[in-house]
Amino acid sequence: MLYSDDSEINKRNYGIIAVDKQGGKVLFLNADTLKVEKTLTGFPPNPHELLIIPQHNKAYVPIFGDGIHGDNPHPQHQIAVIDLSKRELSGFIDLSPLESPHTGRLGNDGKVYLCCENSATIVVIDPVTDKIVREIKVPSTNTHRLSITPQGDKLFTDNEEDASVTVVELADNKGKVIDNIAMPGAVNGIAAAPHSRSIITSNADKPELIVINSKTHKIIKNIPLRGHKKGAQIVRFSQGGEFLIAIGDQEPVATLFDRELNEIACFSVGNKPMDGCFSPDNKRLLIANEKDGTVSIIDIAQRKVIATPKVGVGCEVLSYYSELAA
Repeated sequence: MLYSDDSEINKRNYGIIAVDKQGGKVLFLNADTLKVEKTLTGFPPNPHELLIIPQHNKAYVPIFGDGIHGDNPHPQHQIAVIDLSKRELSGFIDLSPLESPHTGRLGNDGKVYLCCENSATIVVIDPVTDKIVREIKVPSTNTHRLSITPQGDKLFTDNEEDASVTVVELADNKGKVIDNIAMPGAVNGIAAAPHSRSIITSNADKPELIVINSKTHKIIKNIPLRGHKKGAQIVRFSQGGEFLIAIGDQEPVATLFDRELNEIACFSVGNKPMDGCFSPDNKRLLIANEKDGTVSIIDIAQRKVIATPKVGVGCEVLSYYSELAA
């Protein structure tokens, strides 16, 4: 067992949902063993990304298309809606004519903000009705990911190949672009710190993180990724901001930082690591290795990979969710 019988994971009855991008499926996993308990099929190519919406016992899985950021010649236009209580595919949200839906985040207003890359648009969805309520045009067709400040007043996008970060004002329901920050290189990932006014981005052109002040929109710090040979792909905080993980881009390495962005440890993981998630008790970190079809399970206290089980064909992203809430 990966967790003791009296762990918070077992006591609160968590599950894990994973998007098997290479297999074209969504998997429900046992949170203790990572064994597949249920497989959902019927998705167009290719499901990317994952957003848990706990208030409504559902998850959104965008259907991006068969390409990658900046090169998606056959874009899709749907979001799969997953019922977490039934562990079923309940339907699709059709975004037509908007294309290439990718990262979505839940705003403080209860709405979902999700970028449609090829359409240079952030779509706003009401998760109660699964209907589009607004569209926000942005200045880049390379807007691949986004993050929202914990105050809920601003949204920041990474514009990958454009080497810029767009700032959208959300306060007072404005929903308008107020800045476009020039970055020193292409931007691979972005995350708003849950506990501060910091936006963390990863430089795609060199192994470093770049920290932006979310009030002034100025770059305030560069942090080297000493165990990486090239830029990271993903940056992701634990829920309360206790930890940050920077995951390699086509490089089997990931670096863990504390809340003050001091390096804790660097881990060797599987081939083509993509996204990851922290367990709700912050004892484990899971990283999906898409090319290997495995998940690296990291024990944070021991600062080492403790298991690498096979999960699906090639998962891109995974997340815990509370089965009690579902």
